[in-house]
Amino acid sequence: MSRARITLLQPSDGFVYAWKSEEARRKSKRMPLGLGYIAAPLLDLGHSVKIVDAALYEYSVEEAVEHALANDPHIVGITCTTPLYGEACKIIDLIKKKAPGVVIVMGGPHVSALPRATLETSKTDFVCIGEGEESFPQVVDCVINGKDPAGIIGIAYNWKEQSGETTQYRHRIAQSKDTTAPAIDLNKYPVPSRELFDYNEYYDFSRDRRSPQTNAMFSRGCPGKCAFCGAADTLVRWRHVDNCLDELEHIEKGLGIENVFVMDDTYTSNKKRVLELSRGIVDRGIKLNIGVQLRLDQIDEEICDAMFESGVSHVGPGIESGNADIIKAIGKGPRESKEHMLDKVRLLQNYDWKLRNSYVFGMPGETEEQIMETIEFAKELSADETAFSILVPYPDSPLWAIAKETGKVDDHMDFSRFLYYKTVGCNLSAVSTERLLELHEFAYEYVGSPAYNFDDDAISSGNRPHIPYLASEAFKKHREETKNKPREKEAYSYDAIDVAYEKQTQDKQAN
Repeated sequence: MSRARITLLQPSDGFVYAWKSEEARRKSKRMPLGLGYIAAPLLDLGHSVKIVDAALYEYSVEEAVEHALANDPHIVGITCTTPLYGEACKIIDLIKKKAPGVVIVMGGPHVSALPRATLETSKTDFVCIGEGEESFPQVVDCVINGKDPAGIIGIAYNWKEQSGETTQYRHRIAQSKDTTAPAIDLNKYPVPSRELFDYNEYYDFSRDRRSPQTNAMFSRGCPGKCAFCGAADTLVRWRHVDNCLDELEHIEKGLGIENVFVMDDTYTSNKKRVLELSRGIVDRGIKLNIGVQLRLDQIDEEICDAMFESGVSHVGPGIESGNADIIKAIGKGPRESKEHMLDKVRLLQNYDWKLRNSYVFGMPGETEEQIMETIEFAKELSADETAFSILVPYPDSPLWAIAKETGKVDDHMDFSRFLYYKTVGCNLSAVSTERLLELHEFAYEYVGSPAYNFDDDAISSGNRPHIPYLASEAFKKHREETKNKPREKEAYSYDAIDVAYEKQTQDKQAN
């Protein structure tokens, strides 16, 4: 097999956050682990791979292209989220101008959701749809050896007067097994190639990580149905526990990194696995500060005890809303009531770890009163850190279809306004855009969060005058409302997710 020179690149995200200072810029720089996952099998095949993380050093388009072409690559792979799509297209345009023969392969959540529109609005040659550990190496083989791309699963392409879209890997539960290929086996592929990154340059100041941090991913998929989330209703697959433990040992002893953020959409999706993984970390003597994301309807005291003992020092539940109607509309599930969430947050607050609650404003039809109720609920829960986001109906989320019906978005639109904080890319709420931005700033002012402040406009909506709600009649009314209704504690119960994990465990033992 011919060997290829490959550059894998993540665009700069500085314009999304508009950092004011060097310290602010480095508050939360996370390794783009997906590029490491793509690099690992390519290295195993003998290819030469270089990773350029333009976001880490805030490279301009010109600087990113200069670094990308420095190894005279045959292929440049570019990942991007929706806010970074325009930046990625600028990079591609300049690469094609400077090195017309270089083949471009795009990947990531945005282009996976809109593969055809990506081919029509960019100069990319290939799009890897979904997970690329299998498809990207096959694209490389196709390009280097002049093969037909039509047989590669999970791609769209417009290359050498050939175009098409092939069968996709099954990603969502609703996708038919008859028209999709089986999802990839996560245990077939090596751990991500962190050595290709400047891995000691990634920090997470907003989570009080003052020494280097890396990411890890032990499972993919989420059984939740949150309407705003791209991971909603996706197939859950797990890596073998021993595989995960080996990776953690390498992070600690091989790389000398002491902080790990586990990127699993829901770390607690299976109780048996959480207990097994936690026990393995303790038994192997792994000493790491671990951050996880979890669902409150999946935890109990036994799970919390196990996670805390294993080194989990930062937990991040998604509360999303403090209004019962919005909680239901989001699709949080029957057990995620305000009373239940309050009980579970109080359980988490019994442990000496940092608690970071996250919320989202701007659901379809959401009113100012409902948003204010969420802000008051966040105040009541009183987490160590509180994060508020403004809803963006991204193309890979269930809300995209609703937004398209309103005529406010389309697959070929300019996505440059789909930022996280300073603008509202598509306002589906019943509140004006200006007011939504004001409420966003007020939420931080009223609730408070030590991780954020208005000196850093990474979270500010433009430094608008803060709203004097603290003395408003509306908030007096909210503060006077009692929240002492009897709350029943809910025991952990197994569901379909546990059945799936048991099947995967049995399959491993059978093989």
